[in-house]
Amino acid sequence: MPTKKKKRPQTGHVAKFDKRLAKALSHPLRTEIIAILSDRCASPRELADVLGEELSNVSYHTQELLKLSCIEVVDHERVRGAVKTRYRATMKMFLDDEDWEQLSLGTRTGISINAVNEAIQRATHAVEKGTFDRRKDRFIATLKMDVDERGWRDTKTAVRIAFDRLREIEDEAANRKAEGAKTFRMTASLLTYESPAESG
Repeated sequence: MPTKKKKRPQTGHVAKFDKRLAKALSHPLRTEIIAILSDRCASPRELADVLGEELSNVSYHTQELLKLSCIEVVDHERVRGAVKTRYRATMKMFLDDEDWEQLSLGTRTGISINAVNEAIQRATHAVEKGTFDRRKDRFIATLKMDVDERGWRDTKTAVRIAFDRLREIEDEAANRKAEGAKTFRMTASLLTYESPAESG
């Protein structure tokens, strides 16, 4: 993830999964581009630097995402005789049961790998910058449970409720910011997955 974070722009709503997003998520690089552009505005050059990819490759997939209406142009800036175009995501990458059903195992695995890597990179970056441990009023929890199918469903529901409430909190904070409240950046990570059986 980038080492320098810019002010987060207003982004789109959580859209219902459709063929556009399915096509966008079919390529792992596109999922990474959407993830970055959900967090900040960036140009293809900036995306290429963050991702360690060739500019031509990133530019191509950026244009494909633009055609699919998964991202939009924010502004144009003339830099040394060239035009720098910055983009942002128009939809959040939030997938539920029905969405995952429409994706192949390979695509699901690619999205999951990107999601886990992003969570690790964000946490690592915060630790390195000293913000992870700055606050004492924070919460870290990892719970490994034995559940049946009902317990699995109930856990997913609980996490979904937490996610929806976090989105509400984000909107409420944005409204207070507009009234003059001081805000700062935070990250909340929610993961639910089946763990491998213990060996031995």
